[in-house]
Amino acid sequence: MREITVLLDRRRIKKWAKWIALILAVVFALSFLFLGVGYGGAGFNLSSIFTNKSSTTKTTTVTDQLKAFETTLAANPNDVTALLGAATIYQDNQDFTTAAKYLERVIAADPTQKDVYVRLANLYLRSEVRNYTAAVTVLNKAVGVDPNNPDVYLYLGVAENALGQSAAAVLAWGNYLRLAPNGDQAQSVKDQIAKLTATTTTTASTSTTGSSGTATTGSSTTVTTGSSATTTTTT
Repeated sequence: MREITVLLDRRRIKKWAKWIALILAVVFALSFLFLGVGYGGAGFNLSSIFTNKSSTTKTTTVTDQLKAFETTLAANPNDVTALLGAATIYQDNQDFTTAAKYLERVIAADPTQKDVYVRLANLYLRSEVRNYTAAVTVLNKAVGVDPNNPDVYLYLGVAENALGQSAAAVLAWGNYLRLAPNGDQAQSVKDQIAKLTATTTTTASTSTTGSSGTATTGSSTTVTTGSSATTTTTT
């Protein structure tokens, strides 16, 4: 009786051993396909197929979106949704000049698109573009459409200052402070106004003294703006 029991146990062990061997074989096969086991990392890796497919799909999607926008615009050149969509794609891909062209078309098609003015001005003010004249033009349009938006005057001041129009910059920044006295850029704007005002006063004082031919003595004050320094003498 005991011999029969032992024989049965052996058969059970052999049966389980076969199943274990089969499971291990399946695991190894899957590892071989998906992880590249057995090739030292330089062989066929099935998982890379799915990764590359995902990347390709993403690129194709952006291209298809742009084509869809262009198809819509071919039928209706003033479709604001398509214009904004195309502008966003070009902006996301660092093509700021092309993005600006589409935003210009948005404003031309629908001047009530308030947010687009500041967005477009931001593109013109970028270091890669630096079209300050275009920024001033679009922001002056924005003043008529969105006169209570402090950001319009903030960026207008930046653009005017970049063009050397100090008085216009001070005026624009003054309107910013009027609308946003406690804004995030309020203190920086105040500092810039103080510098520009001091420079203007100093220049006017120097011109008057020079034209009169009168020499005065007293204390001297140096005002620094950017890389240049202007000195005036007061009695």
